[in-house]
Amino acid sequence: MAEQMTLEQLQAQERLNSGSSKTNNEQFDKDGYIVVKDLWDPEELFVEVPTMRGQVSYWGKREDQFNYQPLEGQVEGSLACYSRPQYRHIHSGIRRKLEKVIGKQLYNTYYYDRFYFAGQGLALHADRPACEISVSVHISTNLEEDWPLWIKTPDTYEFPNNKGEIIKPGESRFVNLKPGDGMIYKGCERPHWRDPLVSRHTGDYFIRKLGQKDDTYYHQVFFHYVLADGFRAQCANDMSKE
Repeated sequence: MAEQMTLEQLQAQERLNSGSSKTNNEQFDKDGYIVVKDLWDPEELFVEVPTMRGQVSYWGKREDQFNYQPLEGQVEGSLACYSRPQYRHIHSGIRRKLEKVIGKQLYNTYYYDRFYFAGQGLALHADRPACEISVSVHISTNLEEDWPLWIKTPDTYEFPNNKGEIIKPGESRFVNLKPGDGMIYKGCERPHWRDPLVSRHTGDYFIRKLGQKDDTYYHQVFFHYVLADGFRAQCANDMSKE
């Protein structure tokens, strides 16, 4: 989960971290993200929409082995599930696919999936060290329209090593993912966010805020990794070489 930070703190983190996760994919290093179509079979990722809200943290390999908190700290009213057993082997399977895309060996850190509901968005942020190389995979939704995931490309600085004034600001770009598609991105370097999810019934997000019932949802999963030869490699977990 990303910690809340001020805009000044985010800008300082971006300046500090930009260029710190070099790979062998030129386009990925230039933009800080890349989209991979059909990264994983969405049917294997599918989970029925739950009635539960809050945070679930699995501590075992069975679906009934978890701890529960009623409040999800990053996106209030959503459901975030950490280390869902269904995705345990997929974490490593996707890692192997990402390694081919970026030309670098990765280690697993952690993963979680989130159900968003109408009116909920993801605040502008950059991630913790364990999210050096991350991927957001769209699983399912009942929306007819796409829901963009936004990301900011790198700034160009006056001097090397991100020193001096910004002479060319990065761009705010968005990607639309179909079920099974993934956006790989440099989580520690690239600020990213989502605007509030609109209701499929009204075309806006106010219905949720008024407390009315709304079945709009969007389900996605984050898989996080670190570069095996990078200085964040110590964040790797015990499953990193499965």
